[in-house]
Parts: sequence; structure tokens; C-alpha cells
Amino acid sequence: MMRLESAPDQHSLATAVASAALSVLAAVQQEGRVPVCALTGGSMGIATLAAIARHAELDTVDWSRVALIWGDERWLPAGDPERNELQADDALLRLLPLDPSLVYRVDASDAGFSLDEAADRYAATIDALPRVDLAFYGVGPDGHVASLFPGRDYLLREGPGVPSAIAVRDSPKPPPERVTLTLEAIRRADRVWLLAAGAGKAEAVAEIRRPGAVLLPAARITGRDETVLWADEAALGAS
Repeated sequence: MMRLESAPDQHSLATAVASAALSVLAAVQQEGRVPVCALTGGSMGIATLAAIARHAELDTVDWSRVALIWGDERWLPAGDPERNELQADDALLRLLPLDPSLVYRVDASDAGFSLDEAADRYAATIDALPRVDLAFYGVGPDGHVASLFPGRDYLLREGPGVPSAIAVRDSPKPPPERVTLTLEAIRRADRVWLLAAGAGKAEAVAEIRRPGAVLLPAARITGRDETVLWADEAALGAS
């Protein structure tokens, strides 16, 4: 069952998500494991990373022992400002003493691989991870998560044989070409946190919260242990 966590506005919501995320990562490390965290782009995803960067408890996590992946990536050249990884770097990652071997990035479009090869390579990377402890996913105004868009049936396949990552060629948002985790891969995370802020997300949030909702991609993802919708008051306006 999805749990709702709310805050008055985007700033306070990002701070609350940051506090909870730091607690999860620290707790996993106290168990003696290297936590694996899936990052998301978008305004709320980047606001959350910025909130972690300025958080008083930032150093309660040993960042050299944190593994990072991305829920999706825009297939653009390395260093392009529209890549999710660069936005994450600027908001937080450059500040941290990360182990580069634990930061699993999607191949850029100028890395020498085709889009399909980049997707296959990322699927193999995800499959090699023992587990994902925490996954952030921003909710789009149309209810998409990662690059899983409504109305694109090939993106929303389920069941045995579906790879962990696939190529996207017809994204309704630019750029059209991307690599995204699939529903099957997302559901393997222990904790899935959906992030939504602003009135532009209100319609999607209302649909996600409707009993029995399954049409929107954001309504179709769950975590093994918990699924949490983090939303501010504006995003909850139509709920």
C-alpha cells in the first residue's frame, strides 16, 4: 500500500525527503552493507539532492560507501547540461567523496555505443547489483516516472523476459532518445519514493491516489518493502 508524506511547499518537502533518505542510507551502512540508491531528475529530484547537500546530517553517511544508479538518462553527449547525471553532479555529487567505481552512469551518446547497446549495457549493470535499497522517482504532470510515459505500451511491458533497462526513441519530452529502467527493474527496489511538487502535478497525484488506479506509470510502481508518495500541498490540491 502506498503511504503519503506531505509538506507545505517544495522546499520543506525536499528537506523532509533529504532527512529520510539520509536516515535510510545510514541505517543500511550500520547493517554493514553498501546502500544502492537510484536517483531521479526533474525539479523535485534535483531539489531533493540540493537539500541533501545542505543538510546538517550530511556527514552521517559514509559517501565513499554509497552506490548510485539512475532511473533514466537522456541519451546526449557527455557533459550536456540536459543529462540527469550532470544536474545531479552540480546539485550534490561533486561535493561528496564518492567512489567512482560505485557510481553507475548510463553511456553518453558519444561513448561509441548505439542507443540499444547503451540500454543493454545498463541493464547488465542493474542486473549485477544485489539489491536497490532506495529509489527516487519524480512524477511528471502526465503521470510518467523515469522515461516510462503513458500511452507507450512498449515501455510498460511486464513479466518474465523484460530487461531491466530499455531504449526510448519517442519520448514526448525532448530529447526523444533515452535509456530508462523498466517497471520490472523499478519494482525490485526495497523502497520506492515518488516525488511530486507544484500544482502542475495535482491531476496526476489525484489519479495515483485513486483506489484501483493502474493506468498511469506512476501508479504501477511499488517497492518491495514500502512505496511512499511525497507531495506538497499544491500537488495534493486535486486529491
